[in-house]
Amino acid sequence: MPMTEIDRYLETEPTLTRAVVCFLELEDKVLLGLRKKVSFGLGENLIAGIGGKVGDKPENKNETNREGLIREVKEEIGVKIKEFKDMGRVRFLFPNKPKWDQDVKVYLVSKWEGEPQKTEEIVPQWYKKDQLPKKQMWDDNLLWVPKVLKGERVNATFIYDENNQKVIEYIFED
Repeated sequence: MPMTEIDRYLETEPTLTRAVVCFLELEDKVLLGLRKKVSFGLGENLIAGIGGKVGDKPENKNETNREGLIREVKEEIGVKIKEFKDMGRVRFLFPNKPKWDQDVKVYLVSKWEGEPQKTEEIVPQWYKKDQLPKKQMWDDNLLWVPKVLKGERVNATFIYDENNQKVIEYIFED
């Protein structure tokens, strides 16, 4: 079997930043956020799930993915999550912007305390699960987010083009 772009890039042993993302669910709706303040320009002005980097500061260097999830959701939209489910893992590879490379744990949130609030990082908004704002989302989101919202676990890897705009290859593993 010939080597894929993903295989070639992974052979270079890139450093993938640990991160988390979640989707708060309320009946047939999902909470997404317009990203206003981001690290390294990653996803600025795009709509995505709620989350961020894990263990990226001295005060949280030893945090688990779950602890990072709880912290990030509190920081980004001001709610305290109570019940959530692990929905898998997605890796994002950007050969032309390696500091954007991420290994992301994915969660669905079913219970929380408080109302999602706008912060300097995120403008939260509810969307019908079957009416996601596709034109304002990352290219990869159209492939894996609907699966998660249907309750399917994911284990996927996406690699982006030289402009960091379009997925050029992806793999869903069991």
